[in-house]
Amino acid sequence: MKKKQWKVLFLIFITFLLILLLGPMDVFRHGYYCDVVEYDEISSEDRLGYADLQNGAYELKFSPVKKYFTGFEINLINQPKGNKGKLKFSIYNSNGKQVDEIRADLKQISATKWYKLYANKTLKKGEIYTLKISAEECATVPYLQLVDSDCLGKENISGNVLLGYAYAESTFDFQNKILIIMFLIALCGLICVRILDHNKHAIIVGRVAVFVLLTSVLTWNFMYNSMDNDNNDFEDFQSDSESLVTAVLAADHAHVGLREGELGYGLGVHYYNIKDNFHDKENLKSDENWNNGYSCSSVSICIDSNIYTKQIAMVGNSVQFANGSMFQIINVSDDGDCISIDLNAERMLTESKYGELTEVIFYDQNMVQLPNGILTAYPSQYGLQGKIFKHLARHMEYEGAAENLKLICSMAAAVVFVLIVFLLSKRYNRVLGGVFFVTFLLSPWIVNFASNLYWVEFTWFLPMVIGLFCAWKVDNKYCRIFSYVAAFVAVTVKCLCGYEYITSVMMGLILFLLSDFVMACIKGDRKQQFLLFRTIFILGILALAGFITAICIHAPLRGNGSIAKGIKSIFIDDVLRRTTGADLNHYTEDYVVALGASVWETVCKYFHFNTQIITGIDGNLFPLLCIIPVLIFIIGLRRKSLDFEFVALYIVTFLTSVSWFVLAKSHSYVHTHINFVLWYMGYVQVCLYVIVDWIIDRIGVRREYYE
Repeated sequence: MKKKQWKVLFLIFITFLLILLLGPMDVFRHGYYCDVVEYDEISSEDRLGYADLQNGAYELKFSPVKKYFTGFEINLINQPKGNKGKLKFSIYNSNGKQVDEIRADLKQISATKWYKLYANKTLKKGEIYTLKISAEECATVPYLQLVDSDCLGKENISGNVLLGYAYAESTFDFQNKILIIMFLIALCGLICVRILDHNKHAIIVGRVAVFVLLTSVLTWNFMYNSMDNDNNDFEDFQSDSESLVTAVLAADHAHVGLREGELGYGLGVHYYNIKDNFHDKENLKSDENWNNGYSCSSVSICIDSNIYTKQIAMVGNSVQFANGSMFQIINVSDDGDCISIDLNAERMLTESKYGELTEVIFYDQNMVQLPNGILTAYPSQYGLQGKIFKHLARHMEYEGAAENLKLICSMAAAVVFVLIVFLLSKRYNRVLGGVFFVTFLLSPWIVNFASNLYWVEFTWFLPMVIGLFCAWKVDNKYCRIFSYVAAFVAVTVKCLCGYEYITSVMMGLILFLLSDFVMACIKGDRKQQFLLFRTIFILGILALAGFITAICIHAPLRGNGSIAKGIKSIFIDDVLRRTTGADLNHYTEDYVVALGASVWETVCKYFHFNTQIITGIDGNLFPLLCIIPVLIFIIGLRRKSLDFEFVALYIVTFLTSVSWFVLAKSHSYVHTHINFVLWYMGYVQVCLYVIVDWIIDRIGVRREYYE
């Protein structure tokens, strides 16, 4: 075997080993995390005495509920300061074999204070172990506090010693691991290509590696915003819109479906439970009288007052807590913000014993379990993304489902953007592809939208990929047919996920073909003119067909089974409200102002950026960014060196971006907090490209070096 091949095999082995350590073996761990109850928060009724270790070792059974068990926390009584001696914790597996032994110096332990004990072995999740606690050579033998089992962790199987169980956490979360593994694979591929030099297989590997590398870089930035410290809106961007999806995920996890008459929609505008409307995400009441919804002075709990809780908080109904205890409601008081519920329990309730209130279950007077919440539909969209994400989330752990879905959105956007970059590099040149990549990477607007579960940004740009591919292979009949079918599917999917920006999305489908058509007209190539015109026309018809198909799928939901009534409702309530021509008597004052605004006034709003254009370029420079290419065109025209293809791209991308500002004027007038993203449907990139190309030409870099 050749030396180069040995190097490649060794590199692949090292990469595989790193992936194994990072993924399945998960050797990178950190921390000591233990959820314990403070001693003084345990009521006297729940303290069941103590275990005197002078009488011998105390034995209990437990089973770790998480991976990476890392130790215990112990709480002692009868433990004087400076006490001498040792505590020994011996752990045995189900076969009676000792697997670990931990010793603690009593000098280091204070009475009724939690003390951390570090295990020497990592115990397996779900396995049953026996723990024996004994004292050795003690001046004063300490006691172990015994408590009610409700005050103990889920790990406890037998025994009542007040004990905490600690775990380490993986240093890298699932999303980190996926992206790091992608980067490692791409890096390995690039190095292998370098080793193999011009081998024909190496060229293919190299292209795949570059694709994966660019995808991982974009995805990382979409997830973590690593390139822009000034992008302060990143974490909370459009949380209200995203909650239309996360509300569905939360409701589905709680086995709550849409109300009767709203079935079929994929998005939920409100998810009400005992906590609050899902949008607000506020904690349960906590002040001097309440602790996370539990009363500090009476046998009462406090939940939010909303349309759901008003139905379940009724005298005679019962409440079952997380620990299994159940009490009947004897009195209800509603102040409009909170509902106070008095229960027939014999003593006060505490979170440490009865669990979080979000886990309670209500039963009616016949002991029939009541729903866990109410989910109301968002009727303005069909909500395909909500339907898909809900089914995907069912196969994930709920706590990490939203982040995993954001990773999917971010990666899908990155793949679409890299496809655009590759196709531009093939159809035009690498400089244009590079400018698009940098803009996608550094635009605060692209970054903010990319991971959002409602906006699913990749669906906006997928038609652009299809149109660009068609422009590249327009002379190939089969490629055109493929593009026609793909365009119909892509536009249908986009509309089923939301109608916003649809004019710009459809223009994005044909913008490069339009530019080519302009160039064919300038060159007088009638054959190419006819081919491009026919292609653009068919794509436009199929895009329109995709839009109509989505409307016809959505309309029966809006019209209670009637497509005609549904289309009428969508047209009056959604289309006219976002465009013009509506009867102002049917709308609130906010919409009246937007509907009455001029197109000129609306478009002018979008020349005043409130963010950076891309990282490092201030938003105040946007008008200048628009004007400089025009000046370059004028100079080129005077010198008879004007590239009309640049002019065509500039005009067509401008029209693509402003089409929504114009046709959806009312929407654009009031949605300046989101609609600036439309400038990145090609216009900002082309402006930057014209400037970069002019600079390259001025410094004398020959075209063949970057084409």
